[in-house]
Amino acid sequence: MDRQRQKRVLIAGGGVAGLEAALALRHLAEDRVHVEILAPEPHFWYRPMAVATPFELGDVLRLELDALTREIGVDYTPGGLVGVDAWRHIAHTSKNTQLEYDLLLIASGAFPMPAIRGALTFRGPADIDLIESLLRDLAGGGVGSVAFVIPWGAGYSLPAYELALLTSAHIDRLGLHGFEVSLVTPEEEPLQVFGPQASEAIHALFSERGIALRTGAYPSEVVDGALQLIPEGVVVADRVVALARLTGAPIDGIPQTVDGFVPVDAHCRVHGVADVYAAGDITSFTVKQGGIATQQADAAAEAIAEAVGVDLEPARFRPVLRGVLLTGTRPRYLRRELALEPAVEPIASLEPLWWPPAKIVGRHLAPFLASIAGAEAPPTLPAGEHGAVEIERVLDPDATADLDASRLLLADAGDDEPRVEAVMAHAAVSVAPEDTLGEVAERLLGSDVRVAVVGEYGRIVGVLTSGDLLRASAARAHPAEARVREWMTAEPLTVSGDTPVSAAKLLMQQYDIDQLPVLDGELVVGVVDRVRVDQVPVLTPGLGF
Repeated sequence: MDRQRQKRVLIAGGGVAGLEAALALRHLAEDRVHVEILAPEPHFWYRPMAVATPFELGDVLRLELDALTREIGVDYTPGGLVGVDAWRHIAHTSKNTQLEYDLLLIASGAFPMPAIRGALTFRGPADIDLIESLLRDLAGGGVGSVAFVIPWGAGYSLPAYELALLTSAHIDRLGLHGFEVSLVTPEEEPLQVFGPQASEAIHALFSERGIALRTGAYPSEVVDGALQLIPEGVVVADRVVALARLTGAPIDGIPQTVDGFVPVDAHCRVHGVADVYAAGDITSFTVKQGGIATQQADAAAEAIAEAVGVDLEPARFRPVLRGVLLTGTRPRYLRRELALEPAVEPIASLEPLWWPPAKIVGRHLAPFLASIAGAEAPPTLPAGEHGAVEIERVLDPDATADLDASRLLLADAGDDEPRVEAVMAHAAVSVAPEDTLGEVAERLLGSDVRVAVVGEYGRIVGVLTSGDLLRASAARAHPAEARVREWMTAEPLTVSGDTPVSAAKLLMQQYDIDQLPVLDGELVVGVVDRVRVDQVPVLTPGLGF
């Protein structure tokens, strides 16, 4: 096809989701599209094996992105996505350049940030040396106990369980005695995202290895050799190793949550922004995992293929969670369909449930990487084997409501505890997603509040703060053209009027925000800000487990 007639598809991100989408588009759309990958790093990292490398059980695979994109048949441009002009179909990059596109897929991933002050943070390949140093201290007798910690917030808990199990197995190999390993998590059950079978497997493995487990615990910081928990309690350990908390980088012109994630629909289209899609960790989907990222990338690729004229009915995002749990002995293969009525119940098996039996399961990416590594062609799996035949189900949002502990839970308080309704501002500025920033600024100037509540079809979908308006101004967004949806904080944190003031204060502190909309059901009845709650004396933090 003539290059002039090809649709320009820009994929922002060279990680798992980005490469899966590029492979899928080459397969689905062929010469209908010209695909360009924009990525800030020149390498692709196969990150899941980072937990195994310190124990000499595997290596982190690093591949040149330029070579990979040539093999796939797409272009590679260095740089990161920092802003989008959806009206003009222009992407702004960290290299201070502009890239035109017809369709944009945001697959820029998430950034691992330290979550527990005073703890060692394990982010992946960059922190292999940290675990190796811990093992040396352990062998030298300088460390008698270690706690592996899963923080609240967006992330993926499985690596913490692997680190605990692999460390315990390492201790046994060294013949050490009296060494204590523990794991602390806000989950109600261990590895609850994978279902009860995985939780039972963890309980059995931890009991066998003598690993202490503390669930339903929100870690805060490490002080004087003790991990402090919210609202109370401590875990004593010589070393505390915490997983990172994931956040999304700001992208001007794109709606993002308070954590920086991008809301998408079932076809991975960004809400309210034409010709823009998102997949992988950058989306607001609850579970952050490579296999889930590839499934989102496939859904986005099918929607994009249809948009450029391919005759197909794009499938909805149908998440099936698969994970390999490294234990120090035989791994466990975990599988769960994230639907209210799954076709197959969750599985925890000693036998592989997919091929290649890799950490990251992608329809196109896994075979592609296996071919690069020289793996043999997959065997034919019997149709009756659990997990061999995938019968997918459409995701029901209720099915993921309890899958992780990404947000703090508010607790009930005593009758004497002050409530938000007593200190909130009853006047709220309500705006629509398609209102211009100039219109909202005028309304906020005449109000006592500093946040506009964004409503759509009778429900709150975002908030727009004075800080958001300043950010848009700094990006030179035209106040008469830029829309609320492009700059708002999507899926905002909210409280009810009956919420304890202490809980509202804690939410604002932990999420570093200054205002919270107050709801009665789905109706916005006011706004509470940090200045008002700071003026109210409170007795105890309002946090629940």
